[in-house]
Amino acid sequence: MENKTENSVFVICSVRKADEPTKMGLIAYKQKLESEGHRCHLPHLDTNQSGSGYEICVENTTANIAAKETHIIYDATSQGSHFDIGVVFVDAYLHPEKKVYVQEYMTNDPLGISMANHLPILFDDKLGGYEAWVGRFHEMLQAKIIPISYMPEVQISHIALGMAFALYTFFAEKRIKVMYNGGIMDANGQYFILFERSFGTMIIEWEEAQKKLDE
Repeated sequence: MENKTENSVFVICSVRKADEPTKMGLIAYKQKLESEGHRCHLPHLDTNQSGSGYEICVENTTANIAAKETHIIYDATSQGSHFDIGVVFVDAYLHPEKKVYVQEYMTNDPLGISMANHLPILFDDKLGGYEAWVGRFHEMLQAKIIPISYMPEVQISHIALGMAFALYTFFAEKRIKVMYNGGIMDANGQYFILFERSFGTMIIEWEEAQKKLDE
């Protein structure tokens, strides 16, 4: 899992909510990278989007971690993008040679491309501060059971889930406790702890619980 594929790029971008002009722009971006000799994994083309949520998480995480570079086309409304950002945060922290670029900083800041990792800028600019997330990462790294308070409408929840998933990928002995705020509460008004298992099982059970809530 730690061997990076030469000349490979994983693109973090909106998938489910991307409109056709956005998708066409992403395809053009992939074609540009490939014309420069890169192997590019673009999720809406190269990840099996008909798989389960867990299978999509596994496929994206595997490709993200295997890539020498991850390029982020940031969309503040994309839940999946924030999950993938959590994954690459862990990967880049554990492997400092990993290059992570955010498109808007490459475009708007002529000095930005000289940096090997744009994540500190992105987190300081939009996601609550890089050092705060470094602290959260170290807490997760030390924990045998990683607690996550999952709130679907809060994007930082998806970053935390992505970080936990990446740590589970690197350290399979880790477990995750997820507290879900989807409307299931106990008699005291506290959110019920639905899951305390390996992350893979948790994702599958979350999908089943979500279907029941949507009925």
